[in-house]
Amino acid sequence: MDWIKQLRTKGVIVTELGRKGGRLRKQWEQAFADRISSQEKTSIYFDQFLWHVFSYQKLSCLKETEAMEAFNNEQKDECLIFYQNDDRAYRLIDAKCLRADDLQHEHDLYVVNSSFTWTYVQTHEWFCGPYFYRKG
Repeated sequence: MDWIKQLRTKGVIVTELGRKGGRLRKQWEQAFADRISSQEKTSIYFDQFLWHVFSYQKLSCLKETEAMEAFNNEQKDECLIFYQNDDRAYRLIDAKCLRADDLQHEHDLYVVNSSFTWTYVQTHEWFCGPYFYRKG
């Protein structure tokens, strides 16, 4: 967890939330994939990776450099970080200095603001993502 140590040295307050990843993944699905049918979710293997809504182009999003720039420019007073296949979860407070580069070595990691209106996703695939999506 080098990124945690790195962020703490930048003054970000990082709090471990324990094993809340499952709950946050469910919230993410409700916030960002609620209009995608169960049949569509099955066809894109949504149960394997939530970010398939972006790689299968079910939601229009920013990708690659544009996604990183949008994330870097986003206001990040408080955000949540969780993983696809791990129940670890974190709350970041005063995370203005959080940048895409801080997370580049993480895989299948999701960042959301506390109101779940935007998300940034770092995948494990070099040819997929990262992705940035804002509701509305």
